[in-house]
Amino acid sequence: MTPIRNTLNSKHLVLVSAILLAVFAWTVLWIYTRVTLDTTEQALAGQLQQQTRNHFNIALQNLNDRAHEIESLAHLISTTPNTESQQRKLTLALNWTPGLAGAALYHSWPPRQADLVLYSQNHQAQIATATDTALSFPWQHRLPHSWNNPNQIAPWWSPAYRHPINRERIITLAYPLTSSQGHPIGLLSLDWKVTDILQHITAAEATPGTLIWLTDSRNLQLSPDYQDRRQYYAQSLMEQAQAQIPLNAFLTDDEHHFLDYPEQPTELYYAPSRSGLQLVAAFPRAELDTPLANLRAQSQSYLYILGSVILGLTVIGLTLVIPIFRNLRLFDQDKLTGLPNRVSLLQDLDKNSSVSLILVNLDRFREINSLFGYECGNQVLKEVALRLETFMSEPENRGGKLYRVSGDEFALALSRRRPEQVQAQMDQILSCVRQTPVYWHNHEIGLSVTLGAAVPWFDAPKEYSLYIHAREALREARQSGLHCRVYDGSEALEQEFEHNQKWAGKLRDALDDEGLIAWFQPILNNTTGHVDKYECLVRMVDQNGQIISPGKFLDIAGKMRLEGHITRVMIDTCFQRFAHSSLEFSINLSYTDLQQPDLTAFILQRLDATGVGPRVIFELLESANIENYEQVRAFIDDVKQRGCRIAIDDFGTGYSNFEHLLQLKVDFIKIDGSLIRNLDTDPNSRRVTRGIVGLARSMKIETVAEYVHSTAVQMEVLRLGISFSQGELIGMPAPEPQMLASEEFARLSYSGRSKAKNVAPV
Repeated sequence: MTPIRNTLNSKHLVLVSAILLAVFAWTVLWIYTRVTLDTTEQALAGQLQQQTRNHFNIALQNLNDRAHEIESLAHLISTTPNTESQQRKLTLALNWTPGLAGAALYHSWPPRQADLVLYSQNHQAQIATATDTALSFPWQHRLPHSWNNPNQIAPWWSPAYRHPINRERIITLAYPLTSSQGHPIGLLSLDWKVTDILQHITAAEATPGTLIWLTDSRNLQLSPDYQDRRQYYAQSLMEQAQAQIPLNAFLTDDEHHFLDYPEQPTELYYAPSRSGLQLVAAFPRAELDTPLANLRAQSQSYLYILGSVILGLTVIGLTLVIPIFRNLRLFDQDKLTGLPNRVSLLQDLDKNSSVSLILVNLDRFREINSLFGYECGNQVLKEVALRLETFMSEPENRGGKLYRVSGDEFALALSRRRPEQVQAQMDQILSCVRQTPVYWHNHEIGLSVTLGAAVPWFDAPKEYSLYIHAREALREARQSGLHCRVYDGSEALEQEFEHNQKWAGKLRDALDDEGLIAWFQPILNNTTGHVDKYECLVRMVDQNGQIISPGKFLDIAGKMRLEGHITRVMIDTCFQRFAHSSLEFSINLSYTDLQQPDLTAFILQRLDATGVGPRVIFELLESANIENYEQVRAFIDDVKQRGCRIAIDDFGTGYSNFEHLLQLKVDFIKIDGSLIRNLDTDPNSRRVTRGIVGLARSMKIETVAEYVHSTAVQMEVLRLGISFSQGELIGMPAPEPQMLASEEFARLSYSGRSKAKNVAPV
């Protein structure tokens, strides 16, 4: 009986152990899931709150921008020298400015009875009768007390009221008219429709149940006329919310708090606006928490299902439980921000510069963000960080440190080694990063990086930074088309300085001796099969008559701030060359050019003098990181009045391209050669290019493919529906526009392909 009893006890022990192990495993799983869920909820809640705030801020910005436009319009009219001109401009403003309901002029101070009253009727400005002119507007009795002091008079926005003539609900901008000595002599008023104001804040509706409204200084709520379920609780919620929101006088920026509304708990966001109105948005907490609720439900289902599997497998045997535990490991989601940053790197280098520094820069990361979105970009960064940490975990690399320097750049500080050893390490990093592609929503994304490294050398001057030299090595690697490069001090900086000095002298001589000339590269119209436009490109002629490409001297010109002089030469030369031609031509402009008032004035003067405006296309360079869009838009408006068109050059190489599309009136997109050159062999290039063409088509913008160097690439250009082609296949730059035979391009255009398809076989 003893063996039997021992056997039974053993089975009992195994069974109890299995059950205890299952309970323990389920408990650990539950705790781990709860911790992970809480962490994820916190991160997701933060993201949702930021998205909600972004919606609110966009609406507030729209409201402020529109108010600013109306104030600018009032300022423009106020500076008009005579009453007749003011009346004409007021009439035009009412006819052409959406959202304006009326206007008035008072040529006395303080303002009593209007000398002119205009109101909008069926989108046309009407002059009020003498009886209407005598009407009193409510805002006249609410002018600020500060206006009693002539030195403190400033534009002022009124509370909401109904226009006494057309009965539109409006707010009024009271804009003082002043003499040349700055004394008030009258007043100009512009009436802004409340319906138009409400249209400018719809961007705040982040969820279907979001309520938005405006509150004026009399605590009057102005809201859209809701026709859905919100109409049943909107008024009561606004009243309860407004009782808890402070007045504009006590607000300096946007704020938010929770409103425990009985039927629907709500998050309130509110902020003062430029027009004196307070913008308020109420976001239902239940709708904001929907993603979190789905996450909790999924986590609970995952927990119960996996716990049941663990219990079942534990009964069968302990050996089958071990793989289940291995499968319970969840990836860490904090890798993206867990690395030290650039400030930490520079501080560490300041303490100890006797290290080998390697910079790792992701190739074409901007294109990944542009095509697949920032979430995909973040996933790629996480994957690269993980692979670099794998490299750092190797025994020979322990003791080093990994940094995330910028958006798409990492840095590795490793123990000091000889240049050839650092080169071997960079080869290992390349292999580590490229080992497998990243998959995102069934798309395969290949990873590629460029590396630059710097190692300290014996006689390096103290002011020389290891980080600067690593960046220089990275820049040289990119310019040379290399995957990696090491800067070890053997390449003396004096050589580079001498090189820069040499080309600076040549550039000055060329500017003094008319040594800068224009060459012209043909652009094929893919619809007609004809070359009907040319891009004008600068070239230098040295003292020996040799033609020098711009790559030799444009960087030096930028450092010497001579780009404006080069642009001036190109404008003068090309305008004269095409003054009596029917061909269209394009000229490159940088943001630096547009920052120079004398240069933009020169361009406008030459446009007026030559009359070539309808045939000119100005190409804004991708390197133009525009900071003041108002300045650029003013130039674009001026040249477009003269018939010119605008193109974005090198599109697809950065974020600023898309900002240009949103901010500027663009007619052409020139797709960068880095996307076009491999269009026939690289699926990713085709995907990015197809997206750009679709975006341009939706915005009614024509497209130009650069770097079309083969028939195979041109065929892909035609398949994608690109409007124009430019490159070696079409023609290289030449000192004179080449009148190429159109027959040669017939088969390379849409018309040629259509004719070929319609020819019946013999």
